[in-house]
Amino acid sequence: MAAAPSPPSPGDLHDDQVVSMLRSGAHSALLNGYFGEVEYRELCQLATLAAARFNPSGTRVFVLPGIMGSRLGAPEHGASNLLWLHPPTIAHGGLLQLAMPATSALRAVGVMLPGYLKLRLSLEIAGFRPTFHPFDWRDDLERLAHGLIDAIDRTEGNVLVVAHSMGGLVARIALGADRNGRIARLVQLGAPNAGSFAPLQALRAVYPTVRKIAALDPAHSAEELARRVFLTLPGLCQMLPGRLAAHPAEPDFLDPASWPADDLRPDPKLLARARIVRERMPPADERCTVIAGIGQETVVCARPSAGSLEYGLRCDGDGTVQLARAAWQGARTWYVPENHGRLTTSSKVLAGLVEILQSGSTRHLQSTAPVSSMRIERWVAERELRHAATDKVVWDALSLDSRRRILEPVISPEFSSGGGVM
Repeated sequence: MAAAPSPPSPGDLHDDQVVSMLRSGAHSALLNGYFGEVEYRELCQLATLAAARFNPSGTRVFVLPGIMGSRLGAPEHGASNLLWLHPPTIAHGGLLQLAMPATSALRAVGVMLPGYLKLRLSLEIAGFRPTFHPFDWRDDLERLAHGLIDAIDRTEGNVLVVAHSMGGLVARIALGADRNGRIARLVQLGAPNAGSFAPLQALRAVYPTVRKIAALDPAHSAEELARRVFLTLPGLCQMLPGRLAAHPAEPDFLDPASWPADDLRPDPKLLARARIVRERMPPADERCTVIAGIGQETVVCARPSAGSLEYGLRCDGDGTVQLARAAWQGARTWYVPENHGRLTTSSKVLAGLVEILQSGSTRHLQSTAPVSSMRIERWVAERELRHAATDKVVWDALSLDSRRRILEPVISPEFSSGGGVM
């Protein structure tokens, strides 16, 4: 008797295939593990409702993910050989292929569905026609913005844009390049308009996501991956925190002089280009809206310390982007007590988003900015952060929850205690 075919990997499937499986109940155990039990049940209901309410004449909405939220693969015999995020490839040192300039023809082949499928289905239920716009998050933001404009120009009529995190910067630049006025409204979700300290920590090999990914690679440390891969990526450098006008004495990490004198600092040419890109970002107009997360412990500053850096934290942002750095002067802003990743999955945020796209306003989110204390609540040094996720870990030994949260900036027990050590 022939062996039964192995179930498909959700990460290798097209978005519509996954939605079809949610509606039919096919491969329920597989998708339950991929999305999580509660999320799976909710997505099944939303997928069924979205099919019933599909509006073929609804307004097109382009949905842009954040950094690392697009899957990257190399075309091969009419298909895509997945590199990001593909744990077996990482385990064989494949992350080095992400370095720029590119040595292989990688392209965006989809989005990370656990973070963005609920958003798409919610928009479909509301009568919109959402389209995911994945992009190569390694690349220059201006080049990515022109790619978005090209995609919009291939559609009919005016469009709406919803963009999370890095995608919000791509969309903002595209707004300035939208010569034909095709973008009717842009809603940013947690975009680092003035940069974020998360990219700085990634380039310094102390960001939890970077350390967890490095733990899956038996041959390379987080520091080596930062040197050989992350420090070469224009897109990451262009989200570094510059100096805020309100804090002129703080370091400007678009300036090479602000970096420690070690081998974990970007090429000055990349920093110079980052400053140019940031200075050319267009101002907001009546089409622009920001949804910002608040009340989460967030890195809000960094300072030199013993030849390295230490980071100051307080509850002032979404856990990834400081509230002051999410601000876009002139854009109408709404606030919600959610963390960065939940801005695309929170039912409250999505209800508010739908109303904003429909009318420009919402009852679900607060319109008044919180009063923030300027006092740093705690400092953490890089030497402390480098103690996290130092043991190598086997993907198959990770819990399903830890696999689902691999890109979140949280060190789960398997990484902190060596529970899945090689």
